[in-house]
Amino acid sequence: MLSRDGSAAVLAFARAMLERERRIAPHRFAASLQVFAFRVERAVQAATEGLHRGRMFVAPLFRMMSASGELSSCPTLGAFKARLLRAHRRGFLTLVKCKPSDGVNPLVVTASAVQRGRTTYHLVRRWSYRRVRAALSDTLDALPRDAYAATEDFARKVHDDELRREGRPRLVTVGPKEFAARVQVVANESAEDARVEELYRTLDERGEVTGMSLEVFRVWVGAAHEAGLIVLRASTEGAEPDRVQRTQAERPIPWGKPPLPVRPPSPRRPDF
Repeated sequence: MLSRDGSAAVLAFARAMLERERRIAPHRFAASLQVFAFRVERAVQAATEGLHRGRMFVAPLFRMMSASGELSSCPTLGAFKARLLRAHRRGFLTLVKCKPSDGVNPLVVTASAVQRGRTTYHLVRRWSYRRVRAALSDTLDALPRDAYAATEDFARKVHDDELRREGRPRLVTVGPKEFAARVQVVANESAEDARVEELYRTLDERGEVTGMSLEVFRVWVGAAHEAGLIVLRASTEGAEPDRVQRTQAERPIPWGKPPLPVRPPSPRRPDF
């Protein structure tokens, strides 16, 4: 049985497999609601404008996805809103309301309105665990046999990794500071500066890089270096930095501090 976080990891993997299958056979998956929801979530994650409290307004989202050619199945804003609402009902993504008191542009709020009965939504939440297992089940049903088998293998790895992590989070779910701190801790276990590939293998053995490829891990390590959170150095002069520098913290003596010397007792004088 997977945890909620593990189920979310498998759902992300399954949606990526579904997107890959869509590229291979677009005629088969053109109308897939799961693929649509995955593309919307990916666009919201990458957005830098039209955001409000970690969510994105529907109208700017439509313009951004239309400009990148991702909405051939719903070319109008009305069609896009209708499909968002269907995906929301199925639990593939989450729509939320914007209160008038939030102080945002009223024109954007009006243009983004998605009506469902007496409720009006305006924003798409960046990520939600709402009905994760139901969304995962529906996504698995849409996968062809080979992609389904690959997702099953990944789910088994997620389960095994959850046992090996011993309560530590997956690195893909933490922020930059937490990621850098964990990488530094593992690097400090070595007697010398640790190669990035070796760090990745060590963290993979401990189940902490589930859902993160070596290429992505390199990018995150590079970003942590650029932010000054860790230090990268090159193995040889003129080469690309490929090692995480150990911190210069003093290692404790494994057997503790030596005891204070005991002064021998002075000899006792005989009584006469």
